Amino acid sequence: MARRITIPVRSFGSEVGMPAVPELAEWLNGKRGEEADLVTYRLERSLDAQEGVAVPAAGGVFYGERWREAFQGMADGVLVDEPGIDPSVVAADAHLIGARRKDAWFSLPAPHLLGFRDAYMGDVEEFSETIATSYARLAREMRDLGVQGHVLVADTADAIELERLAGRKVLFFPRSPEKFDLELLLEYQGALVLPANDLSRAADLMERFRVRKLILLDAETEDLAAAAELVDPDMLEAGGYCEDDCPDYWKRLVDRAFIAR
Repeated sequence: MARRITIPVRSFGSEVGMPAVPELAEWLNGKRGEEADLVTYRLERSLDAQEGVAVPAAGGVFYGERWREAFQGMADGVLVDEPGIDPSVVAADAHLIGARRKDAWFSLPAPHLLGFRDAYMGDVEEFSETIATSYARLAREMRDLGVQGHVLVADTADAIELERLAGRKVLFFPRSPEKFDLELLLEYQGALVLPANDLSRAADLMERFRVRKLILLDAETEDLAAAAELVDPDMLEAGGYCEDDCPDYWKRLVDRAFIAR
């Protein structure tokens, strides 16, 4: 009889659209006396559907709205004064998500997707390093409040961002891996993220870089079986990123995340 090996599912985030006014009003009525706004609503909804996900992640690109508020010295996304961060802006979010799922990460856009601009430093590289360093500080402050880690959704492999941020508790998620410089990413990150239909790239990349985890996006059971021919099952995860309308997305992903041997 075949032995069933469950493959952990890792979330890279869930995008949540704008709710209808009656839905938001009903939700706010249940939050009387609590600190809550539209971002809070979207955070909760992004996590609600992730039942059974081994490594859930609240948020998505939309959570960049909150992080922008935590950066000091900015005016409409432009640095005009001494840079800094205000961790109190995200403290309530950290406590809220931690109370709902102690194992949850946060998902948000990588620095280059926030579109910050400089009108204070006058040096492109110094500005990029400052923003990345501020990101690292804010992420660390949230981890001190119990957050397990951060997913940074990225469209571009930026060497400064990767050098300052990639690590065990900060994972870069290439939103479009087929267009992403995975070679540069793997110089800093031990997790290789590939669409399931692009598994053929894995062998070459794993031969040239030290890959500790292979994460297949939107994998079917047969994709995971094929991946298990390349790596041990304990190095394998099924990844997901729900961009729109996610009611059954995570359940379906969890249901098919196994290998039969």
